[in-house]
Amino acid sequence: MGGSRGNAVLVGLYREARSRLADPVTAWAQLTANPQLRQAYQRGRGNEVAPVGDDEVAELVAAAHVHTIAAYGPDRVAAHSTSMISRFVGLIGGAVLVDQPLAARQVFGPCSEVPEPADWEQAAYAIMWGENDRAIRSPDAHWLVAGRYKGQKVVAIGSHPMRLSDETIVVRSGTDAALAMAMGHVLLKEFHLERPAFAEHAKQRTDLPFLVRLRERADGYVAHRFLNAADLGDTSPTATLKTVVLARGGRPVVPNGSLGFRRDPARWNLTLETDPALTMYGKGGGSVELLLPRFDEGSGVLRRGVPVVRVGDHVVTTVYDLLLAQYGVARDDLPGSWPVDYEDAREPYTPGWQEPITGVSASRAVKVARELGETALRTGGRCMIMPGRLGTEHADTAHRAMLALLVLTGSAGVRGGGWGGPRGEGERVVETGIYFYLHADRWRYDCTDVGMLSWQLGEGLFNDRAPWPVLAEAVREGWLHMAPEYDRNPLDLVSEPGRRACDEPDDPRNWPRVLTLAHGDQVDPCFVHHLVNGKLDLLVGASQYADVPLPDVRMLAEAFGKLAVEHLGTRRELVRGHLVERNYPETAALLAAVPGPAVRPEGMPWLTLTGRMHTLVDHDWMHEYGEALPTYRPPGTGQHIKPTVMVRHRGQEG
Repeated sequence: MGGSRGNAVLVGLYREARSRLADPVTAWAQLTANPQLRQAYQRGRGNEVAPVGDDEVAELVAAAHVHTIAAYGPDRVAAHSTSMISRFVGLIGGAVLVDQPLAARQVFGPCSEVPEPADWEQAAYAIMWGENDRAIRSPDAHWLVAGRYKGQKVVAIGSHPMRLSDETIVVRSGTDAALAMAMGHVLLKEFHLERPAFAEHAKQRTDLPFLVRLRERADGYVAHRFLNAADLGDTSPTATLKTVVLARGGRPVVPNGSLGFRRDPARWNLTLETDPALTMYGKGGGSVELLLPRFDEGSGVLRRGVPVVRVGDHVVTTVYDLLLAQYGVARDDLPGSWPVDYEDAREPYTPGWQEPITGVSASRAVKVARELGETALRTGGRCMIMPGRLGTEHADTAHRAMLALLVLTGSAGVRGGGWGGPRGEGERVVETGIYFYLHADRWRYDCTDVGMLSWQLGEGLFNDRAPWPVLAEAVREGWLHMAPEYDRNPLDLVSEPGRRACDEPDDPRNWPRVLTLAHGDQVDPCFVHHLVNGKLDLLVGASQYADVPLPDVRMLAEAFGKLAVEHLGTRRELVRGHLVERNYPETAALLAAVPGPAVRPEGMPWLTLTGRMHTLVDHDWMHEYGEALPTYRPPGTGQHIKPTVMVRHRGQEG
């Protein structure tokens, strides 16, 4: 029988139906269609267990997946990205749940390269940032060991020391973004302003040279949005998605590669036909005082000057100039309050400022930032950050500050560099916390005012708004991916239906049906009451309430493929407005294929607004929260879900 154990009630009922009906899928369908039997085995979860063989586990789980896809749709199936079967679930169209916020998609776009663990050994400098060694990354740790034999340096940053590292930096829980901001301050000052070591990379592959409109307020200016071709008089349908740089001679130019050129093969590339200006400093347009958010002392305002020029009726500056102001990198003759040096603890975001917040000495923050910059410069960007869990409700904010370090050093889209976060394969990658906020009905008990975290100069977009309507709006607008998508089986659709599943999450048509957990972190009273005792037909994996343990992924794929021949075959489904064809019987063969390295082809744009890596996330909700640029929010002032984790750039719907 094997050493596994499962829900005794379910195992007994399944065996009886299986022996009577012969076909596993028909047996599972009949079992789950009977309300009394379904309720009986749900009540047995977490109670009596019975021995179950590995073959039987694989067959039962395969039958549940096949029936759920045929009857409800593949988006009613979900698995944690760190579970052994998450890649299988992604290949069959299920939802892959990632434990970390999808900040990388805001920086790199929806097709962001996530390095395979096998790529880790190619990195010359690796930062393990956060809690990586408990549940997130332990199976892949040997790749770091292999890299160290090649001279790789591993730095661990987190609230607990780590054994695999060459150097460990212990930070106070939840303050990681403060250290990242201080490192960014050093990189901008020493590798961009004083020595333009990454200037060509910045012009070609980042949003730093792009122009941003400033909006005048009573006592200064605030960053508004990217200047686009429509602001220059272009009336084409995609003009608002064509961003602008300033060429030599002060002429505004629309370069190749922005989202507005995605359907234009001649201009969907990163070829620069001009030399864009990174800064407006010295262009003769003067300067204005910029009002920037500050959260380390409540919701405050920083006043720092930026150089500007005028394009038509618009006052503009570059993202590069905005970053220098945000990080506090001073230049002569600009107004505002600036740090004196690295040791200045009064002004964000210096190494001295972060020291009392994180507990990391200013000199050590400077040292790590210099090592990162120099290594990236010498190796062509072979520096990598492997993020883990952070002890803050603002993990998305912290991740954007950490991702900015990769953007500033050219350490993304190259072999041995990048953001080594959990890899969620498939069309439906969903953030775990948001998924369970909706389907475990946590929204029912959350009376939070989403507007409480808007910064001081916000427009009041979230005043008196609850989180669930904000979440539903993000899904409807196409900014946030959610599963299920619609209130009907996507295999039955040829055009998008009128209703989103998130509008009525408690309608049985919109329930998740099969769920695989990698750990029990999400199991709370809401999870037990609404999912374990209600919505889920099958719970697999690491939980005391699991019906069966995790099956062997190869056995599962083979069993699924055999059952899919009769019950599924090749089908088409609607995924965010696009038809996707799947050959379900060939799933095992697809699973055996090894993904290639995450290297971006030369000249291919990112699917972001500018077509480049972004440090500015241009969206009204990001501006409302004061998080359009990298920043630091202290722990302890968060929400169950934040609007900033639900959005991407303007134009990135769907």
